[in-house]
Amino acid sequence: MSDRARAPLMLVALAIAGCSANVQDGAGPRVPVPNVLGMVERAASPAAAIDVELRTSAGQPVSSTTTTRSGSYGFDVTSSGSWEVKISAGQNGDFDAVTHPIQFQDPGPLSVPPIDIFAHGAAALGPASGASVPVPSATQPLTFRWTLPAITGARARVQLFDLQGVAVWSSSWLSAGEVAWDGVGNQGSSTGVPAPAGSYAWRIKFSLPDSSEARIASRPLILQ
Repeated sequence: MSDRARAPLMLVALAIAGCSANVQDGAGPRVPVPNVLGMVERAASPAAAIDVELRTSAGQPVSSTTTTRSGSYGFDVTSSGSWEVKISAGQNGDFDAVTHPIQFQDPGPLSVPPIDIFAHGAAALGPASGASVPVPSATQPLTFRWTLPAITGARARVQLFDLQGVAVWSSSWLSAGEVAWDGVGNQGSSTGVPAPAGSYAWRIKFSLPDSSEARIASRPLILQ
C-alpha cells in the first residue's frame, strides 16, 4: 500500500485512540454515576432549583448542579479525601451561601445530611449597607451588630475586606450579637496596621452545629 493510501487509515486510528474510553483500574469504562448524594431544604421543606457546587477542601470548584424538584442533588466524586459542598441561594430569608465539609471514601456512596439554606432570622443590623462612618480607633471603635440564626449552638464572626477582596480584619467566633473593632487589622499584611480611610465590604459568617458554615451577603462600608 502506498504512503498516500496509508495516510487516511492512520488518521482514523488516531481519532479512535483519542476517543478511547476512560478505563479505571482495568475494570472497563467509568460511567459517571452520582456517589455523593444529598438534599437541600428550606425550613424543613425541599428547596428546588438551588445551585450546588462540589469543591475541594481548599474551596476550589470542581463540579456544579442544581437541586431537583424534591431538593436532591448528586455528584460523581472520583477520589477519596476531604471535599465540601457549597449551597448558594439568594431568596429573601435565606443564607447567601452554606458550605458543608464531607469526607469521601471511594467508591462510596456517601449520603450528605440535609443542608438547610433558610437563615432562621440571621441578619446584619449595623452599620447599614453603604454607611459612611469615621475611621475606627481605640477611643471611637466601630460596632458591628447582627442577629444570630435561631439555631442552638450557632456562633458568628465578622469579616472585613478591602475592595480587592483581601481580608483586613476578622473577629473571633462569638455567641453574642455584636463586636467592637478598634480599626486595627489582624489579617495578612494588614496585621497590626490601622485601616486607612476608604471603601470596604463586611460580612458575617455563622458556624452551625452540623459543621456547616453559612454566610449572609456582604455589605459595603466607607471609612472616612
